[in-house]
Amino acid sequence: MRLWGCFPLLASIPLVYTAQVTLQRGGSMLSDTLLDKLSNDPEYTSLLRLLQRARLVPTLNKLNGSTIFAPTNAAIGRHVATNAVWQAALTSDIEQVRDNIQEKLRQELFYHLLNYTLPDEDPNEGVETLLTLHYPRTPVEPPSREPPPSPPWMPIPGGTLGGQPQRLRRALHDEEMRVGVDAFGEGGVKAAERVAASNGVVVKIDEVLSVPSDLATVISTHPSLSYLRDVLTPELINFLNSTSELTMFLPVNEAWQALPPYERLYLESKYATDDLTTIINLHAVASKKKKVHYASSFEAEITLTTVEGQELHITHSQEDQKTHVSYAELVEPDIYASNGVVHTISSLLVPPGALRLTPEKYLLALNCSSFVDLLHSVGLTSLINDTETHWTILAPQDDVITLFDNGELPPRGSEELKKMLQYHFIPGKKFEKKLLDGMLVETALKEEGLGGGRQVLSVDVHEGEDKDKKKGGSKSIGFGGASTIGNPVEVNNTLIYFISHPLVPPADVLTTALPQLELSSFLAAIFSTNLARKLKFTPRITLLVPNNDAFKRLGMLVSAHLLSASSKSDLEKVIQHHAITSVEYAAPLQNGTLRTYGTLEGSDIHLERQQTKDNDTLILTASGGWSDMHSLLYPKDYLTQTGVIHEVSDIMIPRSVDITIGKLMSAAKSSTMISMMTKAGLDWIMNGTDPADGTPWADMGLTGVGWTLLCPTDDAFKALNLTELYADKERLTGIVLQHLVPMHQPSQSRPKIDFFDIVNNNRPLILDDSTTYTTLLSKKQAFDSEEAYGDLVFLDDGEGTVVGIKNARGADGRRDGARVTSWGRSTQGRGTGGVLSIDHVLTPYYPSKWALYGRPGIVLVLGMALIGAFFFGVHLVWKRDTTEATYEPSESQTNDPPKASTSSTADSIKSFISGGVGGVAAVLVGHPFDLTKTRLQTAPPGTYNGAIDVVKKALARDGVTGLYRGVVPPLLGVTPIFAISFWAYDTSKTLIYAVTPNRTSKELSVAEYAAAGFLSAIPTTLVTAPVERAKVLLQVQGQVAGGPHYTGVFDVVKHLYREGGIRSVFRGSGATVARDGPGSAAYFAAYEVTKGLLSTKGSTDLNLGAVIFAGGMAGVAMWSIAIPPDVIKSRIQSAPTGTYSGFLDCARKTIAADGVRALWRGLGPAMARAFPANAATFLGVEATKKLLDGYF
Repeated sequence: MRLWGCFPLLASIPLVYTAQVTLQRGGSMLSDTLLDKLSNDPEYTSLLRLLQRARLVPTLNKLNGSTIFAPTNAAIGRHVATNAVWQAALTSDIEQVRDNIQEKLRQELFYHLLNYTLPDEDPNEGVETLLTLHYPRTPVEPPSREPPPSPPWMPIPGGTLGGQPQRLRRALHDEEMRVGVDAFGEGGVKAAERVAASNGVVVKIDEVLSVPSDLATVISTHPSLSYLRDVLTPELINFLNSTSELTMFLPVNEAWQALPPYERLYLESKYATDDLTTIINLHAVASKKKKVHYASSFEAEITLTTVEGQELHITHSQEDQKTHVSYAELVEPDIYASNGVVHTISSLLVPPGALRLTPEKYLLALNCSSFVDLLHSVGLTSLINDTETHWTILAPQDDVITLFDNGELPPRGSEELKKMLQYHFIPGKKFEKKLLDGMLVETALKEEGLGGGRQVLSVDVHEGEDKDKKKGGSKSIGFGGASTIGNPVEVNNTLIYFISHPLVPPADVLTTALPQLELSSFLAAIFSTNLARKLKFTPRITLLVPNNDAFKRLGMLVSAHLLSASSKSDLEKVIQHHAITSVEYAAPLQNGTLRTYGTLEGSDIHLERQQTKDNDTLILTASGGWSDMHSLLYPKDYLTQTGVIHEVSDIMIPRSVDITIGKLMSAAKSSTMISMMTKAGLDWIMNGTDPADGTPWADMGLTGVGWTLLCPTDDAFKALNLTELYADKERLTGIVLQHLVPMHQPSQSRPKIDFFDIVNNNRPLILDDSTTYTTLLSKKQAFDSEEAYGDLVFLDDGEGTVVGIKNARGADGRRDGARVTSWGRSTQGRGTGGVLSIDHVLTPYYPSKWALYGRPGIVLVLGMALIGAFFFGVHLVWKRDTTEATYEPSESQTNDPPKASTSSTADSIKSFISGGVGGVAAVLVGHPFDLTKTRLQTAPPGTYNGAIDVVKKALARDGVTGLYRGVVPPLLGVTPIFAISFWAYDTSKTLIYAVTPNRTSKELSVAEYAAAGFLSAIPTTLVTAPVERAKVLLQVQGQVAGGPHYTGVFDVVKHLYREGGIRSVFRGSGATVARDGPGSAAYFAAYEVTKGLLSTKGSTDLNLGAVIFAGGMAGVAMWSIAIPPDVIKSRIQSAPTGTYSGFLDCARKTIAADGVRALWRGLGPAMARAFPANAATFLGVEATKKLLDGYF
């Protein structure tokens, strides 16, 4: 048989395959069939083997009038290098072939078969479309290992082209027939020769025909669809591969340029599945009739509906032979695919509004792809694709993310990252003009620690140099410590700021506070208790954290007590008293109406808002502690997971914490003093209770009294024999009583002090220099009618505070004092008192009888003798027969200007000396009144209730000598001041006589007396101004705690000169002239007029009563008009440098702050002083002048 002879390879094929061979009757085989033609040509051995493997030998025999495009052995050899199916079919044994049915191989071979015979004539022009026997269908997965069905195997109509076979084109190109060309006749493979057979024709081709792939593969390999290829997502590829009968109208690469840049960038990202799906569906037609629409159907106008529902109107123009798909032009028709066909068009078929403008697209376009990627990893894409809700997005760009994406960011997809990213979204559009420095804005992050409320973010706004609002100004915006980069971008309902680093949501309260070094002491206290976890996880709290200095101001002993191991419960109560059980940010605290806030400890704290010109002061008051325990609130808005942290200046003690004297003594490590108080029967003081009824202490009225104990340390007792001391109970009790200060007596009531002097508030006692306190020993001595030397006096030695027994050993305790080393205030006795730790024991002082009676008696006798001698001398001088003294120069008997009875030099000397003596008398009588007046004028409002209150407090603090504080400067300056004043007055009268030679009266008028008085004030100011500057500073010293301390007048002058030179020493000179000019005019005029009215006309004797009364009235007249300028002068001279720019500025600020009445402050003491002081002045002047007249 010829078939076996020409195709010996068949001999090696198992007999099972012989069924494919058709035998001729009589034993000879047909020799002109397609199979014979292939078998007879050695160039088709590979093709024959493939046909055998694909079970297509019977098919070829069955076909009648068909065409086979037969690739040569060389063509197949080249093809198998890239086609694994063909390679396996040629080289593998049948048992190794993966697919017994060889479905894929058979379908590819069917693409080389036509069910009709091509005519002998080739087409002269154009492209001819051929229908193959390839009906694409979805392959069986996995490939079947079952035996094939019975032959013959014929193509089965149906498949993924709606029952249509796959198409193939041929065209004559350069007089050469090519098969598999595109719609323009380009490409394809060369058809070499035709061999006719009895049942068809064999066309030799030099390459294997490429079977059209699925749509996704076609798109990926077509050069004009490369843009679409690059943006296709896996979901869309799956759609294109799994959907049958698709007709695709796909825009070429250039068409995509019509999209906005941000849309293209979005499509090029891996997050554009929604938009890409919309675009594909707008260009895809899936016919309900399961029909693929080839270009041949476009000859007549048709309308197709896309998957998205858009209608495509397809028209063909016979004139230009162009086809239009809606408003796009058909570029290339009929790009075949296994499950449809592709037509390329010139434009996108995307109607307006089909693609939403979302923030995500802009973020990708603006170099925020890493930020978008992170959002996708945690499922927050709704925040950047929501076109309805208004958002402000704080977006870090890619270069920023790169800097922090090295382990500093939470893991992708984690809950921590999700919370972090939510913190970058702010509800609403926050434009720059709406943002204020320090404001807080809510974010999309909802915290469990805030009760499900939104976490907030701080805003930082800094104005640039250009603040011209018309020009827009320059403003720097920041969020949560991250600055913004460039200008914000508005995208419809979204505003995007670009920030310098990712924002980290607030951490727990302790982690947030740890970096604040100034809060470390309070944090250490928290960690020493069991409250750390509670404060971390308690929702909705505001923690008020005292700074480190608060522990110092609280007092070392109170701090030591709270931090001791035995007082952990007290410390926990104190800490929880600083935790408000609600979230209170800075703005509500500063501007809200709420005043009382609950705490974790259970009691409340109270907030008071004090408004000033510069800012508002927030003052917190604890529920316990002491009556004037306050703390300044500094709103900081340190944000936490559970609320917020603010700073406070001082620690607040709740009412549940009782700090007794005994607890403070233990903190002071004073076990010896504790033992002594117990032995003395005073342990009730340590326990904070009242004395038992019937005890001497109860009889002394010590019930409900607060106590301050000066507590020597254990080391302080080393110098004493404790055995002997414990044996002598009276001595032991005396020592204990010497160290106890009861706090109920009026002399020890705490004066009103500046709130901001917190240190003073937290001390048990005011420790100003020379401050005196009565001890329990003093009270007992007074109760027993004994001589009292138990009072304590505090002194400032420049190195600290020293305390000693007042008047003991003649030096206010300076020789036997103790240094205050620490203190602590107790909460007992209504929060008065506490403990002062000292380094030395104060042994009670019991003076000798000589000290008690001898020295005071001698001083009394000598003083009385001197006073008696002085008045006896005055009496003798007064009785001398001399001419009446006057302030007018002596007159001659002529009309010439008056001349002095003695030489002008002598008169000047007498005026000078007598004026000085009068000034000394004025100071001795009037200084207590002057001190009262000055303190009333310069003290802050509310310090004193009136003049009597000033005197009472001065006596309570300093004794009688306190009323003469600052007396040295006027005594030193009074002689030249009054001497110059009276000398200038007499000289001015002489001047008036000189300028009025034609006067008709020898007596000066009231106006001339006043003019002479005014002129006398001018030279006097040269001495008055610096002297009164020093006097005022010394007088106000001590009325406000914490002020400067001067040791004397020379120390004041030295300090003033060092501070501001000679101008500082003479500050207030203008105000002094404004006071003394009119005052001196009224002063001397009132004296001359009153004296003239009271004296007998023509008498040369001076009436003593007239001098005293006229002098007193002169003082009243002067101070009645000099008080307002005196108030201004005192304030200018006592105020810190720079407070006032001048006389008028001081007057304006005084009236603005305290009203017009402030200019008359001190009128009472001035008037009280005016009469006696000036009566003494003129008495001294007159007496001295009369005395001097007797000598020259």
